[in-house]
Amino acid sequence: MTMQDNQDLFIEALCKRWKNNAEQILELAIAGELGLWAAFNDVYLQKMGKPGAKKKKVPVVEFNSLVAVKLLPEVLMQVQGRFDRMMIAAELSCLDANNKLVTLTNSVGEEWGDSSMIGLNPIDLFAKLDDVLRFERKNKITPHQVPLAASERKEAPAGTQAPLNPKGHPCFAGELHVAVECWQSLFMPPQPLGSTIKKAEILEWIKKNYPEFSNAAAERIALVVTPSKKVG
Repeated sequence: MTMQDNQDLFIEALCKRWKNNAEQILELAIAGELGLWAAFNDVYLQKMGKPGAKKKKVPVVEFNSLVAVKLLPEVLMQVQGRFDRMMIAAELSCLDANNKLVTLTNSVGEEWGDSSMIGLNPIDLFAKLDDVLRFERKNKITPHQVPLAASERKEAPAGTQAPLNPKGHPCFAGELHVAVECWQSLFMPPQPLGSTIKKAEILEWIKKNYPEFSNAAAERIALVVTPSKKVG
């Protein structure tokens, strides 16, 4: 299962990024335009297969100390109009990272049958960064730059211009835009010491997110994105 990490955007951050309110973000998710995820502790997951597929065998039940799942529209509809912690169900149908249907149960006892209602705090909902970037490209959205608090502000080096390479600029460079976006997606925040991201992974990201680019263009972008030396 894909876990919530520093590259995911909580619903509050999305509101600031797009100048929307939480209800508008929820409406997008309910309409299937953007996936919203939630993380749960100490739960059981029962894999049910892909939606609409025939069941071939008895699903396996697995315990997870921490897991992130994608919420279905019918669950998100329960959140509309109320942004406080709530109990939503004894069993929660959702999707895993492979888009397979799973049933989540919050077990409170040693026996499988001893379960309690599942709690959900809407402010903890988050979206995957790649999904957010894809949505912005599709809908031609320029994310709003949220000003830093006074205590977080730093003096910018002389000659620094922001934002970098804006699309409306007469000298806009498409490949540079993709290179920056790719670098932000794969390398920010910095990877743990000793880990590396190979050129093949960078090319895969470009092909997935910008399939219209030629192989030659992808190679040029990958050359720019690839770090000059290994981390650590």
